[in-house]
Amino acid sequence: MQQSPVRRYILNNLTQHQKDIVRAAVRKFGLSRQAVLRHMKVLILDGRVEAHGKTRDRYYVLKPLVNELLEFQITPDLSEDVVGRNHIYPHLKNFSENVREICEYGFSQIMNNVIAHSGGKECKIRLLINDQSISMRIRDDGRKGIFSRVASHYGLDDPRCAALELSKGKVSTDLKHHTGEGIFFAMRLFDRATIRSNGLLLRHTLSGGEWILEDSNERIRGTTVSFRISRRAIQTLRGVMNDFSTNGNGLLLFDRTEVPVRLASIDSESLMSRSQARRLLRGLEQFHEAALDFKAIASIGQPFADELFRVFPGENNKVRIVPNNTSPDVKIMIQRASNGEGIHETQPNGITNGQ
Repeated sequence: MQQSPVRRYILNNLTQHQKDIVRAAVRKFGLSRQAVLRHMKVLILDGRVEAHGKTRDRYYVLKPLVNELLEFQITPDLSEDVVGRNHIYPHLKNFSENVREICEYGFSQIMNNVIAHSGGKECKIRLLINDQSISMRIRDDGRKGIFSRVASHYGLDDPRCAALELSKGKVSTDLKHHTGEGIFFAMRLFDRATIRSNGLLLRHTLSGGEWILEDSNERIRGTTVSFRISRRAIQTLRGVMNDFSTNGNGLLLFDRTEVPVRLASIDSESLMSRSQARRLLRGLEQFHEAALDFKAIASIGQPFADELFRVFPGENNKVRIVPNNTSPDVKIMIQRASNGEGIHETQPNGITNGQ
């Protein structure tokens, strides 16, 4: 039997509108509040929605179908594949192959990081599956959080600079044993991915390719990584990996990156100096192509642009620098730095919905 469009709307939008979903549905369909509440009552009786609080304080959440909280001691004997196989993957067996593969990849990569790098004693894992999505949260109690650990390893003067490095890929505190790809791809595979550590929050949202770095109200020790993906997601592991390969012969070489320029700005500073540009460019010589995403950047300084589009390409002629989402002012500075040659903005290539 086909589901009511009102109830379908409630289920699809409840996560973002827990406190005002009734009002949102009233606006959407032009119904009375009482009519929408009748649809909500059906969803509650069907066991798909839970109501909490009373009258003005009432809010709604999707009822969990799976709600697992697991705790493990972090020891050399702890293995991410055993934890996944025994506790996580059985809950995913009835999902589509692409969703299952993404969840298994993300869990194994982050859990391996916890075991190999966190230096913590305990790990907590939350798996939450409801009518619309799958959510995972992995938390360790390491003495150094991931941002401080990366900043210390690479000699960065601020943990916020580590967020920029992690967005580039090929970043690891132990490159001898790890490629630095895990977090890079995990952040881009899920509909929403968040890292909380050292009083900071780094979030990537697949829809629109948005990156946010801000202060976190979670001040606990260690690192928390959270993922959420729709049960009906269409992105694939191979598709997203292919977006970051310039090789066209079927070999998925990780030789292309995309860097959110906004993460190079600390404390909302303007991007004017050569040192800021070098912060953005650090490590990009490892790639064949680096796309610089200027979304939310209104303007840049001449020294910043010159370092990006004249000095660096002159010293690293095997690396192609591609600006994306540039404002008119940014375009002028890029053209000036490059003398109008060799720098062309590309059209979106489907990184956020790779098939």
